[in-house]
Amino acid sequence: MPFPRTTRAFACAVAALALATPALAAQAPDSTITVSPREQITAPAASPADFPGVSGVRAGVALPRGWVVVGRDVKMTRGGEVAYGAFRMTCPKGKTWRSATASDDILASVLDRSPRKRSVLVLATFPTSDVKVGETAAGTVYSLCR
Repeated sequence: MPFPRTTRAFACAVAALALATPALAAQAPDSTITVSPREQITAPAASPADFPGVSGVRAGVALPRGWVVVGRDVKMTRGGEVAYGAFRMTCPKGKTWRSATASDDILASVLDRSPRKRSVLVLATFPTSDVKVGETAAGTVYSLCR
């Protein structure tokens, strides 16, 4: 004797839910991104990095008078889907943005580069081949201001 239509539909729904439950439980966690408040390094302190396009500022050498480095620590924990973080790097009042770089695992791209701006939008990323799901990439994004 065949099953009634509603019984078959109910049985199919229960079977589908039973098969889907382990897949739902095994989903990877969300990606998380943390960006610290900005910190300033001023002359005569040593520059934390080389800055592309600026020959007078070198890592480990005292910053020339009038130059300021703004840094923000970034941590990204990779989840099931890769995500990156965009944030604003702002120079102190009276200074303009000149160059940017990043350290350690973090890479940075300036999205709205324009000469003589006080702030720029930065996209912080990490090499996905080096950071597996659940691992954390960390580093610092730097802006050079004058």
